[in-house]
Amino acid sequence: MIDPKTRGSGAAGHGDIRVAIVDNDSITLNALAGLLAQRFRAVTVIWTTMDGHEAIAKTLDPNTAPDILLVDMSLSDMSGIRVCREIRRRDRRVRLLGITSFPLELYARKANEAGAQGLVGKESMNAVFDAFGRVLATGVDLPKCGTKFETAETAYRRLRETPPQGVDALSPTELHVLQACTEGKTQERIAAELGIASGTVRTHVKRIKAKLHAATLSQAVMLWVTMRDE
Repeated sequence: MIDPKTRGSGAAGHGDIRVAIVDNDSITLNALAGLLAQRFRAVTVIWTTMDGHEAIAKTLDPNTAPDILLVDMSLSDMSGIRVCREIRRRDRRVRLLGITSFPLELYARKANEAGAQGLVGKESMNAVFDAFGRVLATGVDLPKCGTKFETAETAYRRLRETPPQGVDALSPTELHVLQACTEGKTQERIAAELGIASGTVRTHVKRIKAKLHAATLSQAVMLWVTMRDE
């Protein structure tokens, strides 16, 4: 996978359009990164990841923010739909292109509602190139499924006008903590991973329970397991 430190170096591209990819398959990641850089000379792939939480954090960080993020709809730690929603609620600039190996109809409506600018199947690299080119040129794609996607700015304003509730109200750090708890990690280990104090993790847990209206952490975890793929 590509490290964000390659940004602007030309190692994975030759231009000023910063692209990042989050996908659950390392082969797909490497293929997309290489082929996009070859097909679009203005593109530099600045990073790739298989982790949804990492994708959110890097996209929202000005130092590693891409211009276009390709998002697999079926990630292992969280859905691509949620990745799009978490980013779009906080960022009006980055363009989000969903990619999937499943029929587009399964994700088109939710991807649109989550603030994506398009959705394309991974089975055809030419289709990915075409969709990417349209998002790059006009801001949105027009997929065969017929869904009319919004620009990043329009989707941002729509989501900002809708107060987040439940899991959507959690910050990226709170989502990371909750997912780590779901995996059975101790608060001490979570603190070490995030580089924060254990007391700060406990504070995050309290906020998570309050936002999810959960009496216990176990209840919060169960809610997360049932809601994270929406």
